[in-house]
Amino acid sequence: ITLSNTIDYVTISTLGNAIDFGDLTDDRYGLGSCASQSRALWGGGYAPGNSNVIDYVTISSTGNASDFGDLTVGRRSVGACSSNTRGLFGGGYSGSNSNIIDYVTIATPSNAIDFGNLASARRYLSAVDNGTRGIWGGGTDVYTSRLVQYVTIGTSGTCTSAGDLLINGGRSTSTACHNDTRGVFMGGDSNASGSTGHLRTMDYLTMASLQEL
Repeated sequence: ITLSNTIDYVTISTLGNAIDFGDLTDDRYGLGSCASQSRALWGGGYAPGNSNVIDYVTISSTGNASDFGDLTVGRRSVGACSSNTRGLFGGGYSGSNSNIIDYVTIATPSNAIDFGNLASARRYLSAVDNGTRGIWGGGTDVYTSRLVQYVTIGTSGTCTSAGDLLINGGRSTSTACHNDTRGVFMGGDSNASGSTGHLRTMDYLTMASLQEL
């Protein structure tokens, strides 16, 4: 695996190729990312070795990332979500699957603080949010998982189970995106019974109601 520190950006309203934004503080993969309207944060990853580093940039101006602080435990394959105030980093792999959720106040560079725990330890999970709820879907515990779980970002505590992804075999190493209403989980691998298959399907949920996918 070739590690990279590259940050690219696009102007969302205009189709076109990505442009170089700057560099992370070090080369790594398996980071979790979240943002406010002004700052983008990346946490964890493999550097090599599981990293606890949190980097940040000011989205409106290009340049290299700066050190924000550290996660409570170095880990990779993290799922991250945020409100405009807080960023949450959940799960990952630190030598074993993790159930840790850390949080930071995005406007204030500092080390992460313990938020609570996922409903079960897992890595390779993806996350969405609507500014109020942070929602994690899928991931790997032993096999790939269908579990959807959520927290209220402005408080702290343990995740609540919210239902399942549609794909029977679960979904790991997937990605996700959202607006303020819907969260969409897409791609990844399925491994319910030990045989892995790549996915091109997409699931969505309505985040305010946690309507079944």
